[in-house]
Amino acid sequence: MKKKILIYNWIPFDETEGKGGGVTVYTKNLIKYLTEHTDLDIYFLSSGRAYDRKRRGTFIERTSNILGKSCKSYQVVNSPVLSSANLSFAYPEDMLEDRVLKKVIRNFFVKCGGFDIVHFQNFEGLSLSVLELKEEYPETRFIYSLHNYYLFCPQVMLWKGDKESCAERRCGSVCIACMPKNVHKGKVIYNQQLSYELAANRKVSLLQREVQDALEETCKIYDRYQAGRIRIRTKKRLARNFQLFRERNIWHINQYMDVVLAVSNRVAEIAMNYGVDEKKLVVNYIGTEAASAQRGYGLYPYDGKVFTLCYLGYMRKMKGFYFLLDALEHMPAELAGSIGVKLAAAGTDQEAKKRIENLKKKFAQVIFYPGYTHEQLPEIFGNVQLGIVPSLWEDNLPQVAIEMKAQGIPVLASDLGGAKELTLSGDFVFQAGNEAALIERINFFMKNPKQLEEYWRQAPRLISMQEHVEELKTFYM
Repeated sequence: MKKKILIYNWIPFDETEGKGGGVTVYTKNLIKYLTEHTDLDIYFLSSGRAYDRKRRGTFIERTSNILGKSCKSYQVVNSPVLSSANLSFAYPEDMLEDRVLKKVIRNFFVKCGGFDIVHFQNFEGLSLSVLELKEEYPETRFIYSLHNYYLFCPQVMLWKGDKESCAERRCGSVCIACMPKNVHKGKVIYNQQLSYELAANRKVSLLQREVQDALEETCKIYDRYQAGRIRIRTKKRLARNFQLFRERNIWHINQYMDVVLAVSNRVAEIAMNYGVDEKKLVVNYIGTEAASAQRGYGLYPYDGKVFTLCYLGYMRKMKGFYFLLDALEHMPAELAGSIGVKLAAAGTDQEAKKRIENLKKKFAQVIFYPGYTHEQLPEIFGNVQLGIVPSLWEDNLPQVAIEMKAQGIPVLASDLGGAKELTLSGDFVFQAGNEAALIERINFFMKNPKQLEEYWRQAPRLISMQEHVEELKTFYM
């Protein structure tokens, strides 16, 4: 008999709007590979996005997906816990106190005849009560892939005040300052109800549009009221719930998970630091399609003329984009005159675009790509000697770093997150947020280009999806 596996993520694995980032891409690739190369009976479940205004109560419904009958996909409708984490941040009590999801998902287990494996790619959209099902299904393997820090941080990224990496030992009143200011549950659910109806090919009436406009205005008033309530309860319920959020999450992980898969060594270190049982933690680098064409050597040796750097990602503080702009602006002119810069960054910051334009005055070459597609990567990476991943947060394992390495671009990474683990050479690591350290490393490699080869001499191979799944099978047994 085939083994049954249930894979969970908060958003459908085949969504088309880019939501969920690299975890969604990975989940899609994993499910696709499992359907094509294993005899597992594959189910998928999402939660926290679908809301039906015509039906009360929480229930699970079958959905269609791009893989057809190869994967049986479902979604929780009217979940008591919103997803993504940004939308549920202000309501930690939903995750802590809900008991409805446990009952609904238990019924789903019964209906499907039970599962041999439940593989959580995320926990957003669920409540902790769901993990207690392990007591009723002790033979079912509960596996959690740590792609992010949600169970330690309600904001997911351990990024405090949109300014710095967060190392707070306890959640609590500090977390309140990180909460999004204009997220209110009623508004979110109403908008999700409209999206649910549209997805079902139903017409949204003019009246509903008018109601939505009225709701927007009501929500503005509610937000001001809610902000006052938060100020009143800060030192009481909300702060306490944030404390309980991390404490209970870690307890439930240790109590009910059979295996916790960290996507990098750094993620495993952080998990242990917060109290996850070391005996359950395993470093499990994710498989990537990029591994099939990995170069294993520098594709563009330095010709002694223009030494070209490349940044790939978003215009975000936490990604180190603005830090990199600062460093480039402060770079000595005599050094900058021999350096080319390629910046491929999605974003709408017009001031940043002006700053990029001004860099052309002192750098040998500056090329800006306002966003990019995967098909553009060979062009963007053309004649690049060094990739820059200047993360200011503990970025688990950036996909952009993997892409660069796969296409023959050595990566200079900050000491935060997992990008630095793509080579064992310490020459390709600098202190996060330290402009002088970044400039020194760039100067070093430009003057000693042969040292770029050290990246490849000490670089472990990227893991293919086949190798990754073979390792996963050992945890599925």
